[in-house]
Amino acid sequence: MRVRCLFLSLALLPLLTACGNASMKYDIQLDTEDEEQSSALLSASMRMIERRMADLGEEVIDLDIQPSGEENRIYVEAAEKPALDVLTDLITTPFDLQIMKEAPVEEADQVVEGHGGFKKTGISHTHIQWLKASEEPGGRGRVTITFSEEGREKMAQLFRENKGKSIGIFVRNQLVSKLLVDTDELKDDIVITDIPSVQLANVFADDVNVGIHVTFTPVP
Repeated sequence: MRVRCLFLSLALLPLLTACGNASMKYDIQLDTEDEEQSSALLSASMRMIERRMADLGEEVIDLDIQPSGEENRIYVEAAEKPALDVLTDLITTPFDLQIMKEAPVEEADQVVEGHGGFKKTGISHTHIQWLKASEEPGGRGRVTITFSEEGREKMAQLFRENKGKSIGIFVRNQLVSKLLVDTDELKDDIVITDIPSVQLANVFADDVNVGIHVTFTPVP
């Protein structure tokens, strides 16, 4: 299914600064053995860490993937220890994505100023297999969301029951995308179109794919 939607940028993170160089290592656990997908997830993890540090106003001095037995390990070096502490909190906090439906404010689980109320549907990141970002003519971006079989069944039911209403995609309790259900039948993957830039589409796809499939464990 192809939809045009409001696409909101992910919130920037607070700036913390202090003195002293520092480094961190994280063991990386992937939930897939597919080589192509594993390579894509490692690259996405590196990009995600760079963006998180940039949001903190911190320059990454060194960022590298290091083999560790049969697993992989990411090494991060920066000038400021507090920024790495915040990074650790961010990437080790359990990922959360919820697909919610439009609802009256008095019945809503979450209310977003300017967008109204939304209620949980029971559809989450656990029902998503993969996100793929691509470019549209004119330089804007798009993201294709592929659901698991159970996820497709739940989404199909959601569409049947909510034609003409809006659905919101929330990442870490923040509304990042809002789409209008213009059909009561879900026939294919959801394609979010008209995203302001390819870069934003890639950021969203990386963030969700890494959140779903990658676990970071700090190395003492």
